[in-house]
Amino acid sequence: MTEDFYDLLDVPDDASQDDIKQAFRDQVRVYHPDLNDDDRAQAQFTALKKAYDILGDPVERQAYDRLGHEDYVAKRTKGLPSPDLWKDKSKSKTKSTTGSESGDDSDSEADSSSGSGSSSSSASRSSSSTSRSTTSTGESSTSSTTRSSAASSNTNTSSSSSSRTSGSSAGTATTGTTDGGTATSGAGTGSGAEAGKGTNRTHSRSRSRVSENSLARWWRSQNFAWPLIWLAAFTYLAGLGQFALANEAPIQSLGDELSAIGTDPTALWETLSSGRHGIETVVGFVSSVELLAPPLPTEQWYGLLAGVVGVALLSLLSARIAWREETWGAVSIDETIVLAVALGASSTLLGGPLLAGALLMPLLFGVIVHRTRQLPGWSPSYLFVLAVSTPGIALAASAAGYASLPSDLLAYVVVPLLGAFGLPLRASIRKRFGR
Repeated sequence: MTEDFYDLLDVPDDASQDDIKQAFRDQVRVYHPDLNDDDRAQAQFTALKKAYDILGDPVERQAYDRLGHEDYVAKRTKGLPSPDLWKDKSKSKTKSTTGSESGDDSDSEADSSSGSGSSSSSASRSSSSTSRSTTSTGESSTSSTTRSSAASSNTNTSSSSSSRTSGSSAGTATTGTTDGGTATSGAGTGSGAEAGKGTNRTHSRSRSRVSENSLARWWRSQNFAWPLIWLAAFTYLAGLGQFALANEAPIQSLGDELSAIGTDPTALWETLSSGRHGIETVVGFVSSVELLAPPLPTEQWYGLLAGVVGVALLSLLSARIAWREETWGAVSIDETIVLAVALGASSTLLGGPLLAGALLMPLLFGVIVHRTRQLPGWSPSYLFVLAVSTPGIALAASAAGYASLPSDLLAYVVVPLLGAFGLPLRASIRKRFGR
């Protein structure tokens, strides 16, 4: 890690707000105290959160860019741990007599994310916001900038070519223009150069390509959390509506009978628990739903639907092995969407929207609640996930022969709807009233 917030989050100076948010989420998975047993984990996480709070706020980010890192931290931040507490002590920074940083700076986030032929810094932000302009002619970058004030040294202030910007060849020479002339250095030589790390270089190039792709940037800028929540909730609600229409007559008859009883809880309970009153079980209803005439024999049709989900899972696993550094890391929103589409389509064809909603709600609520809890701020309770999981649990229990009308009413109507619509309501209350 470095003292510079852009380096800390491993994003370029012109990163979008969504890129900053995604970068913070990625870093949290590494430095969160619950996931990292390093003695400096708490200080590391505090520094990350402070960087995100500042760069994630467009107004504060403008002030940070205008003042530079050191002036901004000195004037406008409190509670930021000393760099000595969260920097990697195994490799210390070595400064030259001109105040330039040594290239063997393992504290820089760029070392672990880009692996360019030289270790660079964007520290000129701390002395002058205009000296942050970057010059790059290849993958290699050079940084001859000072972290102290530009006016306090007779040495010319170099333009900082951030090592977060990756190119194509580690052997390409990089030219840095200074106030007093032009200095040229080859990759892997001079102050700030170190051997490139192949794996991390590939990761940096991949990130650069993604950021340059307009479609990918648009996709990453979208917030799919609430659309997925509402999709699962309304799919299940549509399934309940379909069940009610299929059992309209017995449900209406039971409603009239309960209305005649009044508010006597004992009589109401005796009536509900005395039988099903002609209302079929949810398992029986789901088994009878046929939105599409099976084009294959029953066993083959079921196997095909199950195969769709299986292929989706294998594809996601293959993609993880091929492209993700952490194969068994947290589930991403993109992976969740792919799996939700496969599971939703197969289960809808198999048992209608009621079955699809019963399976989608635990998946989507679980992933989104878990991801939300990894970020600073509100930590929604897993009780919401448990509530929307009750229809799936009840389906399994009913298939095993454990079902009654009162339990169905609770498991399929009351509890899941409280969970499905309680989470958005709780989020709205918190957003409006701050609690």
